[in-house]
Amino acid sequence: MRLPIELSPDQLPELSAFAAEAWRRFADHEGPDQPPARPDQEALADNPLKALRRYRQLGSVHILWRDLMGEADIAETGRAISQLARDCLEMALATAERTVAAQHGQLVDPHGRPIRLAVLGLGKFGGDELNFNSDVDLVFAWSGQKARSEGPRRLDAVEWLKRVARELIRLLDTVTEDGRVWIVDTRLRPFGDSGALVWSVDAMEQYFLNEGRTWERYAWLKAAPVAGDLEQGQRLIDALQPFVYRRYLDYGIFDSLRDLHQQIDANSRAKSSRDDIKRGAGGIRELEFLIQSQQILRGGRDPDLRQTGFLPALDACRKAKLIEADHAQALGAAYGYLRLLENRLQAMSGRQGHHLPESPEAMSKLAQLMGEYSPEALLDTLNGHRQRVRQAFSEHFEAPEQASVQRQDLWPPTENSHQRLTELGFGDAEAVAERLHTLARRTTQRAISAEGRRRLERLMPQLLDEVARHDQADIGLDDLLRLIEQICRRSAYLALLHERPQTLKRLVSVFRSSARIAEWIVQAPQLLDDLLGSEHDLDLPTQPRLDGLDTEGALYALGRWRQGAFLRTALAELGGQLEARAAAERLSQVAENLLAQVLSLISENEPDLAIIGYGNLGAGLLHYQSDLDLVFLHGPGKAPIRTAQRVISFMQMPLPGGRLFEVDARLRPNGNAGMLVSSLEAFTEYQHQQAWTWEHQALIRARWVAGNPDLKAPFEETREAILQQPRNRDEVCQELAEMRQRQLRDRPETPIKRAITDLQFVAEAGILSLAHQHDGLARHRRLDRQLRALADAGWLESEKAEALVAVWRGLLEQRHRDWLARRPDPDLPEDCRNQVARAWSRSFGE
Repeated sequence: MRLPIELSPDQLPELSAFAAEAWRRFADHEGPDQPPARPDQEALADNPLKALRRYRQLGSVHILWRDLMGEADIAETGRAISQLARDCLEMALATAERTVAAQHGQLVDPHGRPIRLAVLGLGKFGGDELNFNSDVDLVFAWSGQKARSEGPRRLDAVEWLKRVARELIRLLDTVTEDGRVWIVDTRLRPFGDSGALVWSVDAMEQYFLNEGRTWERYAWLKAAPVAGDLEQGQRLIDALQPFVYRRYLDYGIFDSLRDLHQQIDANSRAKSSRDDIKRGAGGIRELEFLIQSQQILRGGRDPDLRQTGFLPALDACRKAKLIEADHAQALGAAYGYLRLLENRLQAMSGRQGHHLPESPEAMSKLAQLMGEYSPEALLDTLNGHRQRVRQAFSEHFEAPEQASVQRQDLWPPTENSHQRLTELGFGDAEAVAERLHTLARRTTQRAISAEGRRRLERLMPQLLDEVARHDQADIGLDDLLRLIEQICRRSAYLALLHERPQTLKRLVSVFRSSARIAEWIVQAPQLLDDLLGSEHDLDLPTQPRLDGLDTEGALYALGRWRQGAFLRTALAELGGQLEARAAAERLSQVAENLLAQVLSLISENEPDLAIIGYGNLGAGLLHYQSDLDLVFLHGPGKAPIRTAQRVISFMQMPLPGGRLFEVDARLRPNGNAGMLVSSLEAFTEYQHQQAWTWEHQALIRARWVAGNPDLKAPFEETREAILQQPRNRDEVCQELAEMRQRQLRDRPETPIKRAITDLQFVAEAGILSLAHQHDGLARHRRLDRQLRALADAGWLESEKAEALVAVWRGLLEQRHRDWLARRPDPDLPEDCRNQVARAWSRSFGE
């Protein structure tokens, strides 16, 4: 955001006490449109206090002028002030090192390299968002190497670096006749003022592992190395990422941040009743809490959210669909306005502060600096932004409303619980009461934190209240209680369900509807995250960004993505947003994406390997239970057997949420006895010279799904050439009928599965018999398209083909519905069974 105003350089001191004081102190300034020269070594050695203060204050006036002229937006202004602070810090640090070295000698490691402080900036400094009069929050760390300085009055490393840190603070924070450089605040270090001023990296890691508190996660979210040993500083920040960003969704953070905000709010009111644009309702602090809570909550799963600046973090939340685009735009505008107001308020007063001025004269000046025609117009604009911020903040942070009737009488269970359960409509009240007693006993015996127990006691009445609202309340309850037992030691999920009553309601509904989904969630509670969105927002999750150097972590991320993709697809089917055919297509898309991602992990360069999908994958109609029938091909040159082996290994690797997919490679030439990877030339020769009819039948649904795209068209040419070979219709039908009989003898099939497979054989017999006479017939892989094409070719009557398409769609819907539903009905309607039987008889003469 930019808010340029009309102003001459001579008028600047009238509106800005900051500029007036700087120009009074340093009368040799060149005007606000010129940046000051960086002080050289001679100036820093001669009078470092004056040189640093001159550079800081005149540099700030120049930044202010660019802001007022509209030459920089609020983000650029924050970066410019932060960079000015970095420059001052680096100069002050070098000066402090020279001062300490003059008395105690240089501090170097065994290789003669200087040991330096890593200076970390937190808060606005780490986020490149400093104001004109911000404090700088600093933490001092070092590598922890044992060493002593080289001079006559030698010091060990800790003492040497501590003296450097103190001298650095003196150079920046001491008030002289020229003011100060920056107020330095070091209280965000471990244990605050009572803790050591300088910490080794290892000691700091141990502190956060054992002692770190919620507010420190919030503080370290905006941490960045700002001076000294920048590499060491970045290594520390990287090491603390698991502390700041948990791998699971930590909804317990809302309780903590809500309490923290209330403390800050109460403290702010106690200090002053004046209008505070930072800590007051709808102010900057609430904006920051709103966005940073999403970062802390989800940043462990989504690295894109790990932004130190507010605006980049807001944009990341928008892209992740955590905040709607129009709301993000409104919040971004509010932030820009509030930060501009904060900057210009501090520039006007020349002091730190976030309260609107009380005098009419000062308010008029501030309105002029903000480009408003009156103080009233300023307040109107400001209050509009604050109202939007307050509304968004309240929606996210207000404590969830409690249900009007909570079953406090059901938890903890008592001797009379079964009577109350009977009154509430539970069918088998005795069994439910016993299950509640068992859960209470087991959770009592488990090592659960005090906070976890509080969350469990708070959630269980809510859960039972929601369950009791349904008819036949027993349905799905046993699975729900298994889930509670599973997550009671991961209390963040208990907090999630309490904080989001709509998610709890949806969870109960889903568990009542589908035992399959219930089992998925019980086995992998992190899938609760996927219930958070709207019931109508069931798009596939965003694919994870993979680190090719961390194969195990990348596979874990893919496994989590596959789980979420399957769950969202199943939820969309249950909710009626996806037909079975569309769900099957989506599951196929998931499989293809996983194959492509796994290949990218195995080789940075595109390998000479084409993955051919057969069966349901080739047809683009995977089921939730489907494995992947794969054949591997390559071009001229050496066969990439190792690559294919690793693809299979990675796809089938046991992961916390189960394997990505089971892989079956037996459809390759010569089956298990053949080479895992065939050249396209050898594959083509095999199909022409040796393949059985059933292998040509399998080729009907085969297609390129991943790997070397240069082999896609040649494979398709081979496939169509094989399928378009002239064949005797009677021989084809006889061989396929015998093949089908062997299948029925060798494996059990449900009535639905049998009917679908029978229809596939009908269509595939027609394609093998007629493809040589009808161009394009062999291009169809999906059954409905095959049946319609066969009607055009005369294999089926048009009306019968459409009837079979309708039967097939119904079978597909029923197969998916029965697999997901808690109460399946696998019987086939009589009319459906008869239509399939008649189609079989017409094709195979049986």
